[in-house]
Amino acid sequence: MLDNRLLEIIACPKCKGDLEYDRKNEKLLCHKCLLAYRIEDDIPIMLIEEAEPITEHR
Repeated sequence: MLDNRLLEIIACPKCKGDLEYDRKNEKLLCHKCLLAYRIEDDIPIMLIEEAEPITEHR
């Protein structure tokens, strides 16, 4: 589980926008870029080329 202080300051590396923490799937979601950044061993993998595309549900 990510530290709340980290979640307050972390931003999407592509657009610099806000990220949503998907606790269930252990991913950080950027709804603007439609990218999901995985979290491994409580460390966000914030490389754009490693991000997975997501589909917008809202």
